[in-house]
Amino acid sequence: MLTQFYGRLQPANHGNHIQSLPSYSACPLDPPSPHADATPQQSYTETRPMTSRILTITSISALTAFLAAPALADITAEEAWNSWKDLGTAHGQTLTTGSENRAGDTLTITDLTIELVQDDAKVAGVIPEVRFREMGDGRVEVTMSNAYTFNMESENAGGDPVSGTFNITQSGASLITSGTPAAMSHDYNADSLKVSVVDFVTDGMPRDMAIDMNLLDLAMTYNVEPGDIMSVASTFASKALMFSAKGTGNDGEGAFDIAGEAHNIAGVTASAIPAEMAESDIVSQLAKGMSSDGAFTYDRGSLKVRAEGEGGATSNFDSKSKGGSLKVAIDKDRMSYGVIGKGVEMKVSGSSIPFPELAGAYDQAAFNLTLPISKSDEAKDFSIETRLEGLTVSDAIWGMIDSGASLPRDPATLIVSLKGKAKPLIDMLSGDPEAAPQDPPPFEVESVNVEEVQLTVAGAEFKGNGTLAFDNSQPLVLGDVLPMPTGKLDLSLVGANTLLGKLQALGFVQQDMVMTFGMMAAMLGKPGTEPDSFTSQVEFLEGGKITVNGAPMPF
Repeated sequence: MLTQFYGRLQPANHGNHIQSLPSYSACPLDPPSPHADATPQQSYTETRPMTSRILTITSISALTAFLAAPALADITAEEAWNSWKDLGTAHGQTLTTGSENRAGDTLTITDLTIELVQDDAKVAGVIPEVRFREMGDGRVEVTMSNAYTFNMESENAGGDPVSGTFNITQSGASLITSGTPAAMSHDYNADSLKVSVVDFVTDGMPRDMAIDMNLLDLAMTYNVEPGDIMSVASTFASKALMFSAKGTGNDGEGAFDIAGEAHNIAGVTASAIPAEMAESDIVSQLAKGMSSDGAFTYDRGSLKVRAEGEGGATSNFDSKSKGGSLKVAIDKDRMSYGVIGKGVEMKVSGSSIPFPELAGAYDQAAFNLTLPISKSDEAKDFSIETRLEGLTVSDAIWGMIDSGASLPRDPATLIVSLKGKAKPLIDMLSGDPEAAPQDPPPFEVESVNVEEVQLTVAGAEFKGNGTLAFDNSQPLVLGDVLPMPTGKLDLSLVGANTLLGKLQALGFVQQDMVMTFGMMAAMLGKPGTEPDSFTSQVEFLEGGKITVNGAPMPF
């Protein structure tokens, strides 16, 4: 079943509005380029297809490790097997067998071939044996071979053909299905599920590469309610995910060695799936009623990357975290994405940098986005939030700009949190460039609630909040995107004069800039309750008038 789930979430290129959905595209364990001078974007681009296909294989592994077949309770083994075939076909899979034999209460399938083709990717594999056993108490047990192989064919970001062979092994696995055909429940447990790369070929050239991904102590539940719109709810838990990858570059130069792990992983998903989902594009799927919500968490994790580039230059990256979460949701009306990382510490070292070691840490980083995606005559809710709280960097980094430690080195924070209502002018996933207005934006923003804006750095702090409304019958004046708003913003600034004075002493700003800031602060702000602080209330009135602290703007 996870194969179909993965396939439904794989984004297609639908025009210039949303190039891809924020689902599984950026894996934090993607191997970097082995070249010391490679940029992070180059590393991601070169290795993304490999990681994406490993996720595909892992999904199929979970599928074939008992979750693919919705074996029905209180039915015969043949009926359960037929249901498996029907569901796989509806989701674009091709299933063939070597033989189907009934003996007593068990139906045995041999040489089961599963093939999934989607866009430029093809994944196929053979499971030597699958058994459906009627347990006699209204439940069905499904067992299968503990080891099997899948093959992948695709293209990388540069359009070069990529292929690989993956071995899947499982131990201590069991699946018990219970309930009724109208409400099926599947309980799966396994000591481990491991995916290993046997070989990997890029543009006809074998790669020196070894990759392993291992899930430990799995426990899953999978509940299905059939119908024209199938309801699927699942839970997932694993004690740990262990990941490792090592090898050389495409040309045999350089090398990389990566090891990562995440502990106490848990997830919950709820999906609505149309009975027939043969279309590969997500627009057709959503139009037929598809929806999906997923939430995943982990308690702690770590990542170690060792790379050697041409000439022997080395780079090392080490990080650890105190946990995080991921949320993804989509239906025909809205798309939502949220990610949080907590207690992250990072270190960079190696001969490729001119310092013994650079280090940084933050208490929390978060990004949350909710957007309406279907054309509507009514405004819909949207929100966007980004947070980077408690950021600190090592003295080696501070020393590059402030060797005398004149600037406060307190943790820095950046927060921007906005909510509001906007009217989508187009179907964002339509994939029709002609449907997109070329000059106006794809949304008409009706209101924005500035819940929180904060920048704290080097002893200074700026904060703001307020509400704004937009009359879209008025001309666009703010960057040809928005009309003049009406509403109020409350702003405060602390420690700015002190910071500017220290930056001037360090030679980063000129005296005339400091003087200009002082004059502007006197005109637009009033003294706050703390030393070296200002507050302002900016009000946007009808007709485009602006007041600051009740007085008209002086310019």
